[in-house]
Amino acid sequence: MRFTRLANGLEIAEINGDETKFLYDEIFVQEVYAAYDLRVPADGIVLDVGANIGMFSLYALQKFPGIRIYCFEPAPHCLERLRINTAPFGEAVRIFPTALGDTEGEVEFSYYPHYSIISGMFANEQQDLLVLRAGAATQYRERYGTRPSERELDLLVGSKLKGKQTFRCPITTLSRIMAAEGIGHVSLAKIDVERAENAILAGIDDADWPKIDQLVVEVHDQGNREHELMIDMLNRRGYQTSLFTEPTLKNSDIYVALAKRQLIR
Repeated sequence: MRFTRLANGLEIAEINGDETKFLYDEIFVQEVYAAYDLRVPADGIVLDVGANIGMFSLYALQKFPGIRIYCFEPAPHCLERLRINTAPFGEAVRIFPTALGDTEGEVEFSYYPHYSIISGMFANEQQDLLVLRAGAATQYRERYGTRPSERELDLLVGSKLKGKQTFRCPITTLSRIMAAEGIGHVSLAKIDVERAENAILAGIDDADWPKIDQLVVEVHDQGNREHELMIDMLNRRGYQTSLFTEPTLKNSDIYVALAKRQLIR
């Protein structure tokens, strides 16, 4: 297993060095979540849905001391690193080796060993390649001030989607987890699950929506204006909402839906 020491001093277990650098820059250096003015009390519960190796959880644990985090990650390759990386925080972190959705049972999960952060239940290699190319183009333009050629994009993306693996994993709903764990209040739900976001929100019972103060959801527009439909739904649920372009994927059809209760406890 590979370990690396981040610039902030944290030593973590990683899958791919390029992914680690990307996530560290996005979460810890650019602090993309700080732009959303999230508020979590010292005894708050945070849900990290699509936890991967735990980079967001590590950020949240530093940003909001005293919180508890519930991590959801079905990929065994990520789970192994997630457990190691969050172990120093002891009982403040709970890890669930399951996918979340709108049903209970088993589903097929696709895992990209060379780029694990776009793994998911609804993997689509053609669409995933477009996402990768959009992200590479954004980073290239920010660094060099010009758009890369198609040849350069081919070299940048390389074989990141090669060797896709599929496996069966358990799936449950967020409401079932909340009931089983006795969770009466969620300060923040961060959801980043590569096209499964609508299924996860559909798995929240009507009675549980008022228990969730804030949501940050990565939304994939798959041609049906999913981001706008999600914002409308969250407005109807009583949230104040904002829609952002995913900052590191400015040329893709990926957005961030932010939803907050008017009074955050």
